[in-house]
Amino acid sequence: MSQTSHGIGGLSYDAKKRPWPAEFNVFLALVILVAAFELVGRVFLGDSFLFNTRENVSGLFNEQRLQIIILQVSIVGIIAIGVTQVIICGGIDLSSGSIVGATAMIAMSFAQVATVNGNPNPKAMFINYGWTDLPVIVPLLVAVGCGLIAG
Repeated sequence: MSQTSHGIGGLSYDAKKRPWPAEFNVFLALVILVAAFELVGRVFLGDSFLFNTRENVSGLFNEQRLQIIILQVSIVGIIAIGVTQVIICGGIDLSSGSIVGATAMIAMSFAQVATVNGNPNPKAMFINYGWTDLPVIVPLLVAVGCGLIAG
């Protein structure tokens, strides 16, 4: 009798032989990305991405860049918490990213500055009239409306 094997071609890999847990791969990828940006920053810009390399700055970390990173990540983190709650409750909502992008564009269109290089900005009609609450209220109403329509 001949033996037949039913499997996929290629190399076989046993996950039990891995020297670290699978969750460690994400952390390893993060470390590699930070190291790559450090290398690129030092080679091409002559400046570190995370660390202070100038003599007139005290402290180990570059606080301004870390603040920018934390502020940018916090927006995505807040959205991720909301989407996680929706998924856990059983309703899958994939439109949250689109709604956030649309409401951000609406907020920025309402929040135009009154002057550009000393000249009046005709797009800033709401700010010129003193309606400073509109850049917050209108995007929230649009987001609520989109959420009610999407379900």
